[in-house]
Amino acid sequence: MKGRDTLALRARRLLAQSARRLGTADPLEDVGSALDEQLDVPYGEPTDDTPLSTQYSEQTPEQLNFVMRATGRGVTGADRIESSSHAMGRVVDRHFGRAARRWLDNQLEPIRGQEISRSASWGAAFGSAFDRNGLAESYVHCEWGPSLVDALPAPLHRIVRVAIDSMPGLRPVIMSVRCGRAAGAQQLSFESERPLALAALQPLMDQLGLGHRHAGLMSAVAFILGARFVLPAEAAMLTLRPLRQGVEMRLDVSLDAIPDLPSQLMALTRLQMTERPRSVQGMDRWLMALTPDGYPGPGTVSVLSVWVRPDLPARVALYLRPASLDPRLEGMRQPAQPQPVQRPAAVPVRQPEVAGQALWSSSAWA
Repeated sequence: MKGRDTLALRARRLLAQSARRLGTADPLEDVGSALDEQLDVPYGEPTDDTPLSTQYSEQTPEQLNFVMRATGRGVTGADRIESSSHAMGRVVDRHFGRAARRWLDNQLEPIRGQEISRSASWGAAFGSAFDRNGLAESYVHCEWGPSLVDALPAPLHRIVRVAIDSMPGLRPVIMSVRCGRAAGAQQLSFESERPLALAALQPLMDQLGLGHRHAGLMSAVAFILGARFVLPAEAAMLTLRPLRQGVEMRLDVSLDAIPDLPSQLMALTRLQMTERPRSVQGMDRWLMALTPDGYPGPGTVSVLSVWVRPDLPARVALYLRPASLDPRLEGMRQPAQPQPVQRPAAVPVRQPEVAGQALWSSSAWA
């Protein structure tokens, strides 16, 4: 009898294969149980959100980075907060020690037992990044509201107040807690309830000590999106994180919410990174690693991210909906064909029935 095909089983196969191809540690030793708990849903059953996505970042191109969100009938926002914080606690205990776990519990305390947990709709998501040495970082994203802003630690609270005062229309929606090998960090993400003109970020970036990075961030986003300088309402999310050397600011763009995306989005992304060939090579290797056997491409790009720091010019990250977890792409699956060894054009073909940018190409990824 054929076994039950679930999102968890497919995610396990995808992550194990991707880890081998990227040369990272096996993530299933640490997060296999979380996958089984949060994605125990029959494949093909409708879900209200992307259950698992993977991330490429110019900063860490060698890592296998992914985030999961509990799904299935009857799963509530409170359930997601509980499952994500529990999974995060397990890996922090195992890898980073008691002091890190105490710090994590303190940061999550305002969410776990308060009204936000009972009234949460989106809830939370749990993510991890692995390199060849094992777990590099683990993180949890939690639903957050304006009423909880005062519960933030002082360094983050200060820059959050600057953002709210400088840009009406920013609404705090997600608080993230990250634990790495050396330290932990917190960040807050805002959704822009109004159309966001990229030029309007200048005053805020000036106050955050990032004014000299505004032109680079604006040109990177606009160039990749085909000369688009204004983002629709609720299509953009702004994330702020305090660092020792200043503030990191990241702009996330939901590609599902952008009308008339350029069909050559991946080619434009490569052009944006053309002076950083190692970034292009790392992205191509990541795309190839995430392409399941039998599929012509890795999946659908759902989010474009560009971030800056005082000491770092604009850099790019991409979030991907894996093909093997998306039933809408199942019909495009085909037997793998042997390909000549050559540098691919890697030009994506837009699939009109699928939101975002589908990365299907007749060429092999290099």
